[in-house]
Amino acid sequence: MSDGATSGPEQRSAEERAEELMQRVTSQATRVIGRVVGRAREEMEDLVAEARTLNQHSRPGQSGSRGRSRPSR
Repeated sequence: MSDGATSGPEQRSAEERAEELMQRVTSQATRVIGRVVGRAREEMEDLVAEARTLNQHSRPGQSGSRGRSRPSR
């Protein structure tokens, strides 16, 4: 049977093509994941900044009405 002789180069080129395809898919996935992580980070930074702003605005007018009692000095 001559399957072994003809399938060698064909098999190798199929392996090379599969390897190239995997590299492209991995590269694209890495870019997409990087963008998603970047956006998530920006959103978290915005949320933290907004929480800090709200916290700063609530401090001066806070008189213990939020369920916490503050000792007066």
